[in-house]
Amino acid sequence: MTDLTSVSVLVLGAGGLGCEMLKNLALQGIPTVHVVDMDTIELTNLNRQFLFTEKDVGRAKVEVAAEYINSREIVGAGGQLVKVTPHFQDLTLFTRDFLAQFTFVISGLDSVEARRHVNAELVKITLESQFQKCIPFIDGASEGFKGHCKVIIPGFSACYECSLNTLPAKTETYPLCTVANNPRKPEHLIEYALMVQWPQTFPDVSFDYENPDHLHWLTEQSIDRAQSYAIDASALTPNFILGVIKNIVPSVVSTNAIIAGQCCIAMTRLLYDLYDFENSPNFSIFNGEEGAFSHSYLHSRDPNCLICGDNKQTL
Repeated sequence: MTDLTSVSVLVLGAGGLGCEMLKNLALQGIPTVHVVDMDTIELTNLNRQFLFTEKDVGRAKVEVAAEYINSREIVGAGGQLVKVTPHFQDLTLFTRDFLAQFTFVISGLDSVEARRHVNAELVKITLESQFQKCIPFIDGASEGFKGHCKVIIPGFSACYECSLNTLPAKTETYPLCTVANNPRKPEHLIEYALMVQWPQTFPDVSFDYENPDHLHWLTEQSIDRAQSYAIDASALTPNFILGVIKNIVPSVVSTNAIIAGQCCIAMTRLLYDLYDFENSPNFSIFNGEEGAFSHSYLHSRDPNCLICGDNKQTL
């Protein structure tokens, strides 16, 4: 495929990775882009999510991102203006017919469960069409100075479910871009208290999780916030809070740019038939903690995968 005029892309997430992906797709001239996210803009997002400014704090990320790109009137393929359509909603509410309209789905999500949901839906679209329709799913993730890009061809290559064993033992981390205005988990409360409230209250004091007074303060702030948002505070024990603190990983703008670039390059290779389904690497990892290291390899399908495996059963 080389004609971009009919290409449409669904971007999952409008945070650090999503902003980079939207910019790349717009400058590449993809005329039809949709983006879904249910987060609002926080002041702490502005150092790495460059589509937003201070005046946008409190607004939906997808709406501001779409306005920013659409206002530039970027001329895309065939002379069409690039148009970004925002969806401020839970992506699991999308129907399968809605997903089936896109040429590609590119993910910059934090949530493993959301990725698994989209992966399962895209595999079902391929199988139900008897392989007449296949929507590649390109998954990007960043965590501090590390990240990965997975290229998933539903029904042909390893799906996201096949690669769950490549994730760290603890698959859920709590990146800095968790939204403060719409917390949904106890973890979000703790992160907000540590990353936003602590610097505001004690600007010259570093948080020390081994200090009982610091931990007590964090616990009280989290419980107070839980009451404001009707979140069950019973999980907010000292041991739970310590576990969350040790898994908060700051988002690094350079890592986001690298991973988003890898994802868009993968999409471009598919567009121009430069991807060998059987031999091309479908999993790339990047590690910038000590220098810069990148490695790509072919991850094979799991024949016993519950989503795309040969032996799956419908219950």
